[in-house]
Amino acid sequence: MNDGGFMAVSPLNSNIVFATGNVYNAAYFIGVSHTSDGGTTWEHDTIGLGTRGWAVAFDGVDTNRVYVGGDTNYSYPCVLITTDLGATWTSSNAGLAGTVNALLTVPGVANLVYAGTNNGLFKSTDGGATWAATPLTQQVRALVADPVHPANVYAGTYGAGVYASTDGGTTWNPMNTGLTCNNVLSLALRGGAENTIYAGTEGGSVFRTTVTTAISAPSSLILHPSSFVVSPNPSRGKTCLEFTLPASALVRAAVYDHAGRQVANLGGRPMSSGTNAWQLDTRNIPAGTYFVRLTAGKETRTARLTIIN
Repeated sequence: MNDGGFMAVSPLNSNIVFATGNVYNAAYFIGVSHTSDGGTTWEHDTIGLGTRGWAVAFDGVDTNRVYVGGDTNYSYPCVLITTDLGATWTSSNAGLAGTVNALLTVPGVANLVYAGTNNGLFKSTDGGATWAATPLTQQVRALVADPVHPANVYAGTYGAGVYASTDGGTTWNPMNTGLTCNNVLSLALRGGAENTIYAGTEGGSVFRTTVTTAISAPSSLILHPSSFVVSPNPSRGKTCLEFTLPASALVRAAVYDHAGRQVANLGGRPMSSGTNAWQLDTRNIPAGTYFVRLTAGKETRTARLTIIN
């Protein structure tokens, strides 16, 4: 690749890595490479005359589904989607505007994609098939989300600093106190008792801020995010899903493999407030690493599970 160097590691299988950049040979092409063995071997493809790639992201639950963002003819938006780990690609730009500079997906959430472009932030809830503009119209260069509270999204803009949304992009507010350069080129989030946001700006400065309670999740959560535990883990035969509810609710649970395929469905159960336990029989699930998804209302929590039967 002549320039670029944008990479993404699958949140479901760390051995799978995609890289995208640009190849110039009288005209630009997207150069896409991927590895399925942690970098020991690589496969390479070149896509599309006059197309450049600036961002890459894996789907939240399907490792085989990857998004590449950029532009065509140097100004028109471009999102390329593969559902077979790069064997074939399709273009889907309906509703998009501007060069795609950044893509964001959330582990455990299927078909949700954010695209930061020169014309603002766009959102897709159908795996990139269609896009809708959000009220954030500044040029977006970087995106991160809180993995525990995926509705908390942060956008780094070129010229207007950092913006935050607590409702999945429906509304936005600036969070620029102490930021002396508003040309934000990169963002990172460190989770913990208090989330820390890091902003890399033009000129080489890095700023950080601790996210205040104004950015935290609503107090009406059906599922307490820190309470979802799968134990024992690794599992040999049986494991238990433990979680806390502030009020009675119908809870659903299912197990997915690294490609997003459902391998077990526990169905739904009415659960009472307080601490609950739900036993999962893993004897009929092949050994490997999986993701357990717990859903109550519109809220979902995901936990990694290793089975060693």
